Amino acid sequence: MDATTSRPPGQRQVAIRTAVVNNATIKVSIADSGSGIPADKLQKIFEPFFTTKEKGTGVGLAIARTIIERSGGEMSAENRPNSGAVFRFSLPLVKELVA
Repeated sequence: MDATTSRPPGQRQVAIRTAVVNNATIKVSIADSGSGIPADKLQKIFEPFFTTKEKGTGVGLAIARTIIERSGGEMSAENRPNSGAVFRFSLPLVKELVA
């Protein structure tokens, strides 16, 4: 949501998409209409204590990626072609345990 504040109110968009792949993996993407991630910082955004926000701590994305990877998933980010960024993550589905 923070990424879209530089856009006029009518142009602020965040889109969340989900998909199940092969009944084994869930994929989630979160795309925004903001200004994107500076190209020289894109490779660093998941590093602990790195932030692009004026008042950020730089731990949110690092923690999220660690949790996802330790759960058997993956997380990535990239800039969208026209504007904004998209974050993607995938996690393996767990079958419900029946007692």
